[in-house]
Amino acid sequence: MMRHLREAYPQLSPQLRRAARYMLDRPDEVALSSMRQLAGQAGVQPATMVRLAKQLGCGGYAELRESFRDRLLARRDAYGARARRLQARNDLRPAADAARDGLASLAEEMFRADSDNLATTLARCEPARLATAARSLDGARRLYVVGSRSLFPAAFSLHYGCRLFRDGTILLDGRGGTFHDALRGLDRDDAMVAFSVAPYSRDAVAAAAFAAERGAPVVAVTDSPVAPLARLAAHALLVANDSPALFDSVVSAMAVAQVLVAQLLAQGGPAALAAVGESEAQLARFDAYWPDTELVEAANGKALP
Repeated sequence: MMRHLREAYPQLSPQLRRAARYMLDRPDEVALSSMRQLAGQAGVQPATMVRLAKQLGCGGYAELRESFRDRLLARRDAYGARARRLQARNDLRPAADAARDGLASLAEEMFRADSDNLATTLARCEPARLATAARSLDGARRLYVVGSRSLFPAAFSLHYGCRLFRDGTILLDGRGGTFHDALRGLDRDDAMVAFSVAPYSRDAVAAAAFAAERGAPVVAVTDSPVAPLARLAAHALLVANDSPALFDSVVSAMAVAQVLVAQLLAQGGPAALAAVGESEAQLARFDAYWPDTELVEAANGKALP
């Protein structure tokens, strides 16, 4: 239904567009709210919701909301159920006709889903909201970053990028059972970026709650305005993460991490530029990357050592 709503959006009347935009930005609220509640939140009349449902081919608003409830429940499936559904969805044998090849169609569906996820995330987060969140992080004495399980790559990416140009960036990775120890001393002069989508990480929520209690601004990268992190955050950046795969997609969360790194560097001034130069010199000192000269030799057909 989300894709159908996006495809129909350009042809809708201004009032229907207003309702549709609210539903696209906050799909979980559609699943959890009555028609009158949602209409009030979207700033339209309840009859507008009924007209939108009819426009999308539904028998009424209840049918439209049910499709959003199904989406919400599907995201909370046990991994075993998702794995069985993934295997059952297609004939996975090679096919002469690429359009009927199950594995090929799965790859195409996943890329299209992430293309939609990125577009929806940009609409939900909005560039101005991302900029406001980045400004709240810029003056922090220390920047704490947390993301567990499937969202750890996004947290690590943000931490890795920021470490190139700013000190005091702390990744809460829990090595040696010391997850909570790393929070010691956190106060209102610090800030936190926390990544978590359903099913929500207990550690990420606990860390964000601790930061909020101490007065440190929390930027939450999560999937719903009613998510635990969103309720704790000074700035909630909502990502779309639909996927037919075993896990929900992390592509949009990774994109937000990259944007925040770029925005923090852009605000860093001469000190950040100097730090980047020092980081590059250190990487060169330890010979961290494959030499360009050897890449050229490899391209010319010479054997690599």
